[in-house]
Amino acid sequence: MDYKKVFDTMVNETTKYLTDHRLKSMILGISGGIDSTVTAAVCHEVVNRHPELGLKFIGVSMPCTSNSVEENDSASKAMRAFCTECWVENLQAQYLLMKATCEQHYPSTALSLGNIKARLRMIYLYNLASVTGGIVMDTDNLTEHYLGFWTIHGDVADYNPIGGLWKHEVYALCKYLFTEVFTDTNDIRYQALKAAYDIMPTDGNGVSAGGDMAQIAPGHTYEDVDDILNSYLNANGQPEAQAAVISRLNAAYGAETVERVLTRHRNSEFKRKRMPIVLERKLYE
Repeated sequence: MDYKKVFDTMVNETTKYLTDHRLKSMILGISGGIDSTVTAAVCHEVVNRHPELGLKFIGVSMPCTSNSVEENDSASKAMRAFCTECWVENLQAQYLLMKATCEQHYPSTALSLGNIKARLRMIYLYNLASVTGGIVMDTDNLTEHYLGFWTIHGDVADYNPIGGLWKHEVYALCKYLFTEVFTDTNDIRYQALKAAYDIMPTDGNGVSAGGDMAQIAPGHTYEDVDDILNSYLNANGQPEAQAAVISRLNAAYGAETVERVLTRHRNSEFKRKRMPIVLERKLYE
């Protein structure tokens, strides 16, 4: 893949969307992970290449105690490297208040508590977008999309420049940026991208220890997961083709891993049906 073309396309298409809709700012929650850092680099280039537009790129780090020191340090680098405005907004107090409110009638689970954090962050970001005339930038990639590795009404936003890339391709784009574009090791942009590339990926919400792979496919990599998903999807729902694909994948990665990934994919299908269920008029006219 030509990652220069990929990056330039992301920058150009994002610029076009902003100008077509007369938007004044890009708002991004910056976790310190690779997806938000690469998205921050795209937003930075939009501002840099088009100063005549007077755009703002506002980045906010919104940690709770489930975020590691490493993640917070990486987020700080990304904000200082790429944003026109940035700050840290610790949401632990708000999280504890909402947790206590939600648990008055039913006990929480690790997953539901993680979802509270994601939704609190999005409340903050959308309010900021509203008062600055902007949009909230989305950072989900294809792997996360097909695994349901995101929160409905949480970390899903308005515009996503990296959404067409598999996770391993996001890593490749990040590496391209700090080896071909921002190559000075003393440049904070290089340091931010390198830190995000090296950090262990997590959901930032404390849902599972051990990072993303502990939830998805223990002992494997995103390249493995992406191969499983992409191969299965390319079978286009044809039973014979799917059976052949699964047989190959089982031999390559182990039946338990393949079934774990595909089960997560199947069980999250409801999340990919973006539109709400609407009662048709013909039922009551």
